[in-house]
Amino acid sequence: MKKKQSKPMLELKILRVRKGMTQADLAEKVGVSQNTISLYEAGNRFPRNSVLEKLAAALECEVKDII
Repeated sequence: MKKKQSKPMLELKILRVRKGMTQADLAEKVGVSQNTISLYEAGNRFPRNSVLEKLAAALECEVKDII
């Protein structure tokens, strides 16, 4: 049985690129690995609320802008 894939977090990638950040840059600011950011953007993993808040702070936006 295939694992259900989450909706890709395309807004996360768009916001990150607009800020001129790499996945590694964002990962360092948030305290996760670059691979984790990649998984979020692809929709293979969804961040916990605490991580969503850190992502929003790092990207200078609100959580609702990311998801």
